[in-house]
Amino acid sequence: MKQIVTSAIVLRRINYQEADRIITFLTYDQGKITAMGRGVRKANSKLAGSIELFGTSQITFMPGRGDMSTLISARLIKNYGNIVKDFKRTQLGYEILKLINKHIESESIDEAIYDLIAETMEALDNPLISLELTKFWFSLQFLTLMGHTPNLEVTNNGSDSYIFNIDKMTFIADENGQYDKNHIKVLRLSLINRPKQLSKITNLDKNLDKNLGLTQMMLIDAGFNPI
Repeated sequence: MKQIVTSAIVLRRINYQEADRIITFLTYDQGKITAMGRGVRKANSKLAGSIELFGTSQITFMPGRGDMSTLISARLIKNYGNIVKDFKRTQLGYEILKLINKHIESESIDEAIYDLIAETMEALDNPLISLELTKFWFSLQFLTLMGHTPNLEVTNNGSDSYIFNIDKMTFIADENGQYDKNHIKVLRLSLINRPKQLSKITNLDKNLDKNLGLTQMMLIDAGFNPI
């Protein structure tokens, strides 16, 4: 059977027997795969350092007859080492990987999902980008890729305040609403910009709390786990 070479991100690792490990990868062009890494837990294993969480690697694997492939080789491309230096960033990273692994099936994965996770790890690795911004940005981008983009076209009807109708995924003018035009502006900017660009916008963090809460509410309503 032909060996396949691709870029991959580790989603989950499970120890197996004395020295092996079962690894779930999110790949750039082969969907989500599960592979057996034989002997990777041995001290002299050449694979061990290339299949850590919070990194991207080039892997070579042999598809199996069932769901289990065999990992042939792995080479670390980029290690996001700053993530594990901060407990809260590490925890958020774990939650994001769990979300992807639980809710995304192999056949529904495309390059956009891979790019989203890679970009999110870049943000988590950067101490200049707030944890709240990364969490909000990932949640909004994930919802969009899953077909749950909020409608951000609004009319004020004489009011500068809005409520969010979760059933219609849209903002509705209401004088007692908890959102204003700045919250909607941040949502629009976050759909078209990366975290590094957003982090440079003055006073953006002032509108994050409510928007972060809104994205978590949308995740739950769409059937996903909040992070």
